[in-house]
Amino acid sequence: MKDLVKLQGKLNWLSNAIVTGKPLLGELDMFLHQHRHQTWVTLPSNILTLLQDWHLLIQQLHARPISVHELLPTSTPAYQGWADASTSWGAGGVWFGAAQPLLPIVWSLEWPPDIIQAIQRSHISINTLELFTILAHHLVLEAAVPTATLHHASVAIWCDNTTAVAWANKLRSSSCHFAHRILRLLTLLDTVPTAKRNAAKALFIAATTATSHGVIAATESERFRFWTHWQNFLQNTFPMHQPILSNYPLPTRLALLGAFAAFIRAGQHQPANKQVSAQTVLLALRAISQTHMLDGQPDPLADEKGQRHIILKRQIENYRRHDPSPKRKLALPHIAIKYLNVTRADNNPRYQAIHDLCTIAWFYLLRVGEYTQTTQTARRRTIQFRLEDVTLWNHTQVLCSTLPLQTLLSQCTAATLRISNQKNGRRNQVIHQEATRDVTCPIAAIIRRVHHIRQHTSDPTTMLGTYFTGHKLVAKQVTVTDITTALKNTVQVLGLARYNITPADISSHSLRAGGAMALHLGGVPAHTIKILGRWSSDTFLIYIQEQITGFSAGLSTQMSSTPLTPNAAIQPTLRLLNS
Repeated sequence: MKDLVKLQGKLNWLSNAIVTGKPLLGELDMFLHQHRHQTWVTLPSNILTLLQDWHLLIQQLHARPISVHELLPTSTPAYQGWADASTSWGAGGVWFGAAQPLLPIVWSLEWPPDIIQAIQRSHISINTLELFTILAHHLVLEAAVPTATLHHASVAIWCDNTTAVAWANKLRSSSCHFAHRILRLLTLLDTVPTAKRNAAKALFIAATTATSHGVIAATESERFRFWTHWQNFLQNTFPMHQPILSNYPLPTRLALLGAFAAFIRAGQHQPANKQVSAQTVLLALRAISQTHMLDGQPDPLADEKGQRHIILKRQIENYRRHDPSPKRKLALPHIAIKYLNVTRADNNPRYQAIHDLCTIAWFYLLRVGEYTQTTQTARRRTIQFRLEDVTLWNHTQVLCSTLPLQTLLSQCTAATLRISNQKNGRRNQVIHQEATRDVTCPIAAIIRRVHHIRQHTSDPTTMLGTYFTGHKLVAKQVTVTDITTALKNTVQVLGLARYNITPADISSHSLRAGGAMALHLGGVPAHTIKILGRWSSDTFLIYIQEQITGFSAGLSTQMSSTPLTPNAAIQPTLRLLNS
């Protein structure tokens, strides 16, 4: 501990020359204060990173000597301005010229909802907001004036918050984690040559955008939702503790995380107060872990070896053992696909599209997100099948998709679907099926979809689930609800409850599972089914193994009693087995 205190003194003296290193000392001050009564300490990852940054700054002194103009302010500032922040709305400021001419610049920034919530819960103080406003004020000026005018120049920023002014003048905070981060950002660009700052800013923005888009929107929304629950939990139950756990000892971290896991398990984060599954609890803990790591903090769930701590592992395992067995949706038999095609309405574009897509999805083992509409603004990995992803074949020759409908129906022998990106991250995979020339022919369903779309648009990026309806022929898309409703109605009408298949057992996923089941019952090897369905694991075997009894229940007795003329009630199932 004495060695670390000596090192702090040396770095403090060195920061008079290396000004950009001053914000690094604030976190070291906080660490030394928390462990001031200890003789020996183990340096956490954030302090080690801090020391590595200092080592890099010292090395840069050899390549770039510091000019005295960077250490002493000029007598007259080049520009001057005022900045202010509010806890209820946002921040803003105004810039004027001084030694350098400048037309007045007025800017404002409204706080996003998550910042407003953090302010209301007292997680962010007005001092921090004022300091951030000073940073934003400085960035506005850099974006508005030639960079050459800021070289070895001083600027004057007036602010009515004495704490923020003190932090900005000292470039150091020994008490506020957020202030420490803002000050590091404020001085970071000073390590970049003036001519390269715009390029550096563009790189930071590009890196942040790429990190944000590294997951789909639903995953990021889920992380933010559970992080908000974590903040609310601490505010209401342990108001003295902060959401960032990096500075807490391991026993305290585990106690808080364990209590939060029990809070989520009991469903106290939702109005219904209904117990949730172990998987939901795991997602909540993972949200805390990911938020810490995205903030550059160590994983609070990890032990010394970087693995999830055994205490949390056992807690989750206990929840998992007491979870009810999952009830998966059942596979849809071929008779349901036949019914959808037989009852296909010729004068209703919406139902035509729904029934055709059900047929295509069943034979091609498609995921529902690959052919149905989703929120336009949502960021998803899966790219839905488009018109340009369809290739029609006459044996080995490609058919033009603009040919007349009857010509395509009579000449097309197969169709290939190419998916650009999918749920498991695999790209540019193809699925190929041949025509069956019967009422449930998947190739005929694809041709009908292509022909309908071609009649109304030539845009090759049009989704395969698009249909045009109404007096003005407005383009609409088939949704997941449309598919699920059609399947449940079909099961109800056909009375498939006698085969242990009820509407409650069916969802849009039943099409994909049904196609896999039909292939299995037809004797197709498991690895072939896996390739056709583009499964990256043996997950599909779960549906086959769990439902095989439902398909075969009572068949042996009926088949042995009527070997030559099977009862009409089971003929559809027998045809499925023999197809």
